[in-house]
Amino acid sequence: MENLSTEQSLRIIRETLDKSRRSIARNSGRPLISWGLLLIVFSVIIWQLWARTGSPAWNFLWFAMSAIGFIVQYFLLKDKEKVPDSEVGRMLGKIWMWYGIIATVFFASIWLCVPIAGHFGLGGIQVNLTLVMVLLLGLAGAISGAVLKIPSMEILAAVAAILCSMVAILVDGPAQILTIGIIGVCALLIPGIILQRKSAE
Repeated sequence: MENLSTEQSLRIIRETLDKSRRSIARNSGRPLISWGLLLIVFSVIIWQLWARTGSPAWNFLWFAMSAIGFIVQYFLLKDKEKVPDSEVGRMLGKIWMWYGIIATVFFASIWLCVPIAGHFGLGGIQVNLTLVMVLLLGLAGAISGAVLKIPSMEILAAVAAILCSMVAILVDGPAQILTIGIIGVCALLIPGIILQRKSAE
């Protein structure tokens, strides 16, 4: 077996990682578009229902959106090209896995802890759930863009997270939910369209 120099070994590693990034990016367009569209649709639905009824309990529909999203992903990826297992793929998987876990647990814990705190006379606890969700989503999107070396995804997600977090702080009530839809456009939908067009070339 031929011995490789350090430089050759590093070149092979770089080429393998680049090939893996391209393969993953090529297969990420549709999932990003579908999740982006779901965020937009559900943010508008929840905003309208919350505004009309005055009840923030409609935020529980985010759990329904997640269930629908996973079902959609199953059918989207069913016949897609099999992406080889790689460090890049594992990193992306863990980024979005931990985003989902942290966002879900945080959301559920707030809705559970606030009533309990009120029962024990510890009322007045206020948590801006939209702000936290926007920051988490923007962070996950920006890191994903950095891992895939897609500057447009990285910059859009970061800028959208910063601007939408400011809006979420300044705007109170149902309207702030729309910031989640906006970041869905910037961090998921637009990068997904860009990747989809590149894969079609």
